[in-house]
Amino acid sequence: MGSFKASRIIMLLALSSFCMGVTEFIIAGILPDIASFFHISQSSAGWLVTIYAIGVVLGAPLLSIPLSHTDRRTQLLINLIVFIFAHLILVLSNNFTTSLIARFIAGCMHGVFFVNATLTTLIIAPKGKENQSLALMASGLTIALVSGVPIGTFVGHIFGFKSVFLLICILALIVFLGVWILMPKDIPSTPARFDFLIKSIQIPQMLKVYAITAGTCGAAFVLYTYMAKFLLEMANFSQESIGLLFLLYGFSAILGNLFGGKLTDSKGCIMALRIILFGQVIFFALMAFSIHSKALLCINLFLMGFWAFGGIAPLKTLAMLSAKKYAKDFSEAAVSINEASFNVGIALASFLGGLVVSLIGIGANPFFASLFALPILILVLCTNRKI
Repeated sequence: MGSFKASRIIMLLALSSFCMGVTEFIIAGILPDIASFFHISQSSAGWLVTIYAIGVVLGAPLLSIPLSHTDRRTQLLINLIVFIFAHLILVLSNNFTTSLIARFIAGCMHGVFFVNATLTTLIIAPKGKENQSLALMASGLTIALVSGVPIGTFVGHIFGFKSVFLLICILALIVFLGVWILMPKDIPSTPARFDFLIKSIQIPQMLKVYAITAGTCGAAFVLYTYMAKFLLEMANFSQESIGLLFLLYGFSAILGNLFGGKLTDSKGCIMALRIILFGQVIFFALMAFSIHSKALLCINLFLMGFWAFGGIAPLKTLAMLSAKKYAKDFSEAAVSINEASFNVGIALASFLGGLVVSLIGIGANPFFASLFALPILILVLCTNRKI
């Protein structure tokens, strides 16, 4: 496949990941608005993050199997149309339970998408640039943090949080039309079977990979899910400044994501994860010590975003290399479970972060985020660099 054609496909995948990223991360910026609308606590409203992550966990392995019998383009179109439908429900619903169901459906589509997108990118990427191509595909997530979340937070505060979900619908529809027109039909998919999933969770080496993925990805969400509350209550930032602070976080996440891709290409996935997890343990904890200086907190917030998203490329590479070695005959199933593991970590971290907020207070979340990453750092330090 020519480099121009490959670049076009990767950009379409990046646009799709942008849509998924906005809807996944936007809750953190509009959590107080949602809680007020439904007359519930912010900890209860945080279930919209948790249930989305659960949808990803179930959708990635289970729905990828029936869809694997279609080509990559068809899979992406199905992802997007169901994703749009789920957000229409969010726009129209005034019931929190219905909104939870819609978030679950959207999460399922998110999970299927990233299995498809990861495998497609690795198939078409130029040789030697697989990790940078993965980082570019996933950059939609981090760009969502830079633009989608701050703009969505601002729009949500002015016009109501439902307007954010309406904008996501419109954006996803535009991406759907782009995929329909521009993406070729000749990118094949290998059919998978349900018994491959069972085999994939019976391999000790793969279970270790899933744990590393869940822990590395999840650690940041102990604090990130409740970041608006942390910034308002602990650092006394104004409600109007929250969007700008999410913009800062998102910009650092883009840099961290691209850094992680280049670091993985040059140092390998294990060494890259050692460096990134060390940064997480240090800078997540330091958030608690920087609350007395707004300037210092902004610097620390930038570093938190950088290290939080630096792990995407090395985690995906670790999963693919391990699957090819330890699950050779059903590597796609193993990769789908690893994609689910990203959101196992997010769901667990968001839930535990809510418990910490309820039982101890928001000020304890930075320490808990650091402790969440620490055992994963130890696990990676004990892992052989040669997969």
